[in-house]
Amino acid sequence: MLKIKRILKRFLISLLPIRKIIIMESVPDFSDNTKAVYDEFIRRGVNKKYKIIWMVGQAFNNNVSEKNVKFLNIQSKRNRLKERYYNLVAKCLISCNRFLVSKRKQQFSMFLAHGTTLKSIRNYYNIPATINACLAAGNGVKELDAYEFNYNIEKIVALGFPRNDVLCKEENKSRILFGGVYDKVVAWYPTFRQHKSGLKTASSKSLPIIDNIKSAMRLNDVAKQKNILLVLKPHFAQDVSYIKDLNLSNLKLIDDDFFVRNEISSYEFISACAALISDYSSIYFDYILCDKPVAVIWEDIDEYKKNPGLIDNYEYYLKGAEKIYTLSDFCQFLERVSNGEDILSAERKEIRDKTNYSTDGKNSERVVDYILSQINYR
Repeated sequence: MLKIKRILKRFLISLLPIRKIIIMESVPDFSDNTKAVYDEFIRRGVNKKYKIIWMVGQAFNNNVSEKNVKFLNIQSKRNRLKERYYNLVAKCLISCNRFLVSKRKQQFSMFLAHGTTLKSIRNYYNIPATINACLAAGNGVKELDAYEFNYNIEKIVALGFPRNDVLCKEENKSRILFGGVYDKVVAWYPTFRQHKSGLKTASSKSLPIIDNIKSAMRLNDVAKQKNILLVLKPHFAQDVSYIKDLNLSNLKLIDDDFFVRNEISSYEFISACAALISDYSSIYFDYILCDKPVAVIWEDIDEYKKNPGLIDNYEYYLKGAEKIYTLSDFCQFLERVSNGEDILSAERKEIRDKTNYSTDGKNSERVVDYILSQINYR
C-alpha cells in the first residue's frame, strides 16, 4: 500500500510543470551569499525572465520593489503549501543556511554555504546528496569542505564567496559610521558560546576576556587612551544581557539592526575597520581579504576543542592571526593597531591565497555565470 502511494505521489508531482522560478534562501533574513547573488541577478535583469521567490524565516518588511520578486515567510503556517509547491516547480534553488534540495531531475540546487568553517561540523551539519553543487571560497579548502560537510568533492565548485566582494573593493574601505571622532575603529565579532536556546559550548563564559565588569572597564580604558572605538557585535544567538547596561565610551555593542538602520552590510562595515578580533569564526577567512591585522581570542581554546571541536590543521589556518589569551594580550593588540603595526602580514597573505579563490571582487559574477549555465539561461 505504501509503495502504491509513493508511485502515485511521484506521478502527480510529474504532472506539475517546471516553471521559470528561482528560489533563494537566507534564513533568518535578507543577507549573506544569497543576497550578493540576488543583487547580481537584478543587475543582469534575470528577474525579467525568472520569478524570484525569497524564503525568509520571519515576517520581512523591505524596500525591494523589483519586478517578479516575492518574499515568503516560511515560518508562517499559512505559507507551507506555497513553500512545498514552489520547491516542486522551481527550476533553480539557491540556499546558504537551510538546505533547498532538488526533488526532480529538471531542477538545479546550489548551496552557497556561509563561510569556511573553523569549527568541526561533520557530525551535525551535512549537505544532502540531492543538492547538485556546493560553493567553496577557494580551491585550497575543497577537501576541508568535502570532509566537514560529508559531501562529494566532485560537486564542490570553488569560485569565491559572493558576499566577500565588498571586502576587496577600495571604495568601501573609508566608510566608517562613527563620525571621525576616533582615530581607529576595530570590530570584534565573537562566535557564540552560550546560546539563548540553552545550547552551550564547553566554554563556561558567554563572552571571553570581558566576562566581568572590571575587565570590560579596563579594556574600555585602554581603548579610550588610544582613541580606538571597539565595536562588539555578538553572535545573534548569544546572551550578552549582563554587559548591555554598561554605558562604556569606547566599547559599543551593536546587533543586526545597526546595519539595517545605517543601510550598510556587516561586511561593508568591517571592511572599513582598522582591524578585526574574532575567535573560532569563519569570518577570519573572509576578513583576511582586507589585508589588515586580525586577532583571535584564544582564552578558551582547550574548552572549545572539546565541544564543538575544531577542524584539522586549525593552527596552520590561523597562523595569520595574533592569539589573545588574556586581557593584557587584548590591550597589546589594540596598542599595535593604534601604532600601525602589522606583525603577521606575510602569514596572513599566505592563508588568504590558499583559502580564497581571488581578490578581484568578482565572486558574484563568477557564481551567477555558473548558476545560469546550469539552468540553460537564455
